[in-house]
Amino acid sequence: MNEALPIHSRNLLQAADDDEIDLRQLWNIIYRSKWNILGLALVVCVLAVVVVSNMVPVYSATATLLIESAEANIVSIEEVYGIDSSKGEYYQTQFEILASRKLAERVIRDLNIASRATDASAKDPGRSLRSYIPFLPPPAPQSDGQKWRAIVDGFRGSLKIAPVRNTQLVDISFESTDPNLAPEVANAIGNAYIDSHLEARLELTQKASTWLTERLGGMREKLEQSEAALSAYQERENLVDVGGVQTLTAKELDELTRRLAGARKATTVAKSQFDAVGGASKSYSVSWEPLPGVLNDPLAQQLKSAEGSLENTFIELQKRYGPKHPNFIAAESQADSARKSFQRRVRQIVEGFEEQYEQALADQRQVERTIAASKLVIQDINRKNYELSQLQRAVTTNHQLYDMFFQRFQETNQTDFAAANARFVDLATTPYAPIKPKKSLIVVLAVLLSVMVGVLLALLRAFLDNTIRVAEDIEEKLEQSVLGILPLITKLPKHLSATQLYLSKDYEHFAEAVRSLRTSFILSGIDKPHQVTLVTSSVPNEGKTTLSENLALAMGQMERVLLIDGDMRRPSLATQFGFPASTEGLAELVAGTASLEVCTQRLEKPGLDLITAGAVPSNPLELLSSRRFDALLSELRQKYDRIIIDSAPTQAVSDSLMLSAKCDAVIYVVKADSTATNVVVNGLQRLMRVGAPIIGVVLNQFDSNVAARYGYASSDGANYYGYGYASKSYS
Repeated sequence: MNEALPIHSRNLLQAADDDEIDLRQLWNIIYRSKWNILGLALVVCVLAVVVVSNMVPVYSATATLLIESAEANIVSIEEVYGIDSSKGEYYQTQFEILASRKLAERVIRDLNIASRATDASAKDPGRSLRSYIPFLPPPAPQSDGQKWRAIVDGFRGSLKIAPVRNTQLVDISFESTDPNLAPEVANAIGNAYIDSHLEARLELTQKASTWLTERLGGMREKLEQSEAALSAYQERENLVDVGGVQTLTAKELDELTRRLAGARKATTVAKSQFDAVGGASKSYSVSWEPLPGVLNDPLAQQLKSAEGSLENTFIELQKRYGPKHPNFIAAESQADSARKSFQRRVRQIVEGFEEQYEQALADQRQVERTIAASKLVIQDINRKNYELSQLQRAVTTNHQLYDMFFQRFQETNQTDFAAANARFVDLATTPYAPIKPKKSLIVVLAVLLSVMVGVLLALLRAFLDNTIRVAEDIEEKLEQSVLGILPLITKLPKHLSATQLYLSKDYEHFAEAVRSLRTSFILSGIDKPHQVTLVTSSVPNEGKTTLSENLALAMGQMERVLLIDGDMRRPSLATQFGFPASTEGLAELVAGTASLEVCTQRLEKPGLDLITAGAVPSNPLELLSSRRFDALLSELRQKYDRIIIDSAPTQAVSDSLMLSAKCDAVIYVVKADSTATNVVVNGLQRLMRVGAPIIGVVLNQFDSNVAARYGYASSDGANYYGYGYASKSYS
């Protein structure tokens, strides 16, 4: 069912059905390019040997340094169990310091490495890349700063700081072409690190001491100013014990408050009695007697008691004596006298209520004035106490700051600089052998890499190759049958034309290839012989005319054959067979201006006739698609066993598309290692769209050396040109 699909669609279907990589095909591609791969490997091997032989050996020396952090705080549980995360940051910082530019510059200056490097380059000036590539331009002159930067960068590139895992150790390695310089630098880096740490601590201590000294001077001045301000304030305000005065004043205020409450109560009582009497000018009233002032007066109560006693005596005598009796009269007089005395006392007391009220009111106001004055005194004391407390706080704060900075100043000056934070565990020693280059390994890796690159290039070349090289490409890329393969004729003598190749004894291999093509052509139509056959190609100069001529000669040995030049735009059969270009042919025959007998040329070769293209018409496609051409073709079918039409290329014009519908078979010619696959596929698709009966493809101008190089045939091409060739399939 796939045969009915276009070629590119069938390719996609086949690719979808085939999920495995064809390893044999990959191996064939690699095998074809084996000499190129081996040649590349050999060249790379020689270059690698030359390069490594000129490489300068590099030596490496390593010193081991123990870096200790600050003393552990035994109180800290994190440090006791070794889980303090800050230690990791500390050690990482120290490793960065070891690899810092500042430390590198210090060692370079101490060891005078810049001069030593200059002397080494002067002794061996031929070790740079420019010495091997003479056409490179000379380097631009560098400034002193650029040279120094290059020396430092190169030094740091040769220096390696590698901490030992789960320890406080760090390896300091340095690589150099001088075996004596490598250990010297490694040890110098460690010593420079220790010295820089001590110097940094000393510098920090000096800076801290200087800063603390400046700060202490300012703090001492502030403390003295605050103390002077406190003393001056106490003298100005005559303050001795503000706290005691404030306490005493508070007690006095409490006492005055209580007195004010009593005075207000007395005033209230006096006012109520005064309001109840209503004035001393009134006559005596019995209602005066229950007043608190009367009841509380001792004399009034004595007189009241005497009055009551005499009243009782008078009442007893009144029962025994009459009104005229002297005892009665005396008792009555005594009782009346006692009553009058009590009333006089009550009147005196009532008359004093107004005075008592005024006195109580005066006492109340006096206490209120005293309390107001006390409050002012207390407020003044509080204000003074607030200002005093501020001055005291300033003195206390300045004193504390001064004491703290003074203590820190003493601690800073007492810092111990004797202990360093690092010490050497192992000093670097002079190496006995270089660590690089590993010449054997470099050569082996270069060869292996060149082989890999060669294989990749071979695969890439095969992948990018878009031409038809061998017969398998026709069957795999085009999915068409291979009718035959015509060899490449490199040098054709001037006296011999392409029409004589088949009959020439000097080109027997070409004739054998044509006979093999003839056999394949006949077998492809064994049940229904191809009477009218069209020969075409994708583009010009692919050899379709040569194929048409020689196939016609081969078929003419067996049958009656007619060869027609259907390429009416660029006719060539007439001149190749020795006829004038103006010979009447197909154009005049279809136009009706000449007869078939006139246009048919009888050749010396038995069984072969020729109809040239004739005059080049202005409308060849209309002539080929006319009914007169169809009638002519029907007439020719009655006279000849085989009719071979040499047509124009499919990609150039549409003549072959028109002719293919009138023919029984179409032979497609492809020039080996020349025509792009997509061009051939496009031409075949155009023919298939119009229903052209394509019976196969002929690979023309095939080089036998290419076949041998690709592993498809022997060097003489016998498997392709003789009977040993067999196609995979015929359609």
